[in-house]
Amino acid sequence: MSEQLDPTICPHVNAADVALDKGNHVLVDVRSPLEFETEHIAGSINVPLDVLDSRFDEVPRQGELIVICRSGKRAERGAYTLMGRGFQPKVLDGGMVAWRQAGLPVEEGKKRLPIERQIQLIVGSGVLTGVLLGAFVNPWFLVIPGIFGAGLTFAGLSGTCALGILLGKAPWNKLESPSAKKQSGNTSCCS
Repeated sequence: MSEQLDPTICPHVNAADVALDKGNHVLVDVRSPLEFETEHIAGSINVPLDVLDSRFDEVPRQGELIVICRSGKRAERGAYTLMGRGFQPKVLDGGMVAWRQAGLPVEEGKKRLPIERQIQLIVGSGVLTGVLLGAFVNPWFLVIPGIFGAGLTFAGLSGTCALGILLGKAPWNKLESPSAKKQSGNTSCCS
C-alpha cells in the first residue's frame, strides 16, 4: 500500500503551470545524479532523495519550491523531508514523465539505461537462463533462479539491493567529472 501525500498539506502543481509561470520557482530534482545528468529541467538543482535530509541547506529558501522526480513518488517523500526542515514545497505532479508528455523542454545529457532497468534485465535473464538450463541440461541449474529469488526477497525486506549497489559502481554508470571532461578534450601528449 503506497502512502499518498495529502494535497492539503503539500499541494501538487502540474507541468504546464510551472512552465507558464517561469518567475521565481526553485526546482529541486531529487533523482539520482545519474538520472539527473541523463535529463533534467533547465535551471533545476539536483539534491538526491537519499541525501536530502543532510543536504537540505543547498535548497534555496527564496521562491516557490517545487520538488521533482521521475514520476512524483520520490518527490512526495522529498517534500515531506523538506517540510520537516521548514520549507513549504509543492510536488510536480507526474514528475519528469508528465513534463515530457506536456512537450516541455529538457536538458539532455548522455543517455543511459536506468539502474532499475539494468537490475530487471540481469535478474530476468538470469532466471530465464537458469530455468532453461535446469529444464534441458541439468536440474542443478535451477539453483540460479533460486539465488535471484533470494536476492529479490532480501532486497524487498531490507530495502537494500546489493545488485543495485554493485551496478551503481560499474564504470558505465559513473558520471564523468567536470575535470575529466576538460582533460578528455586535450589530445596533446608528452614526448
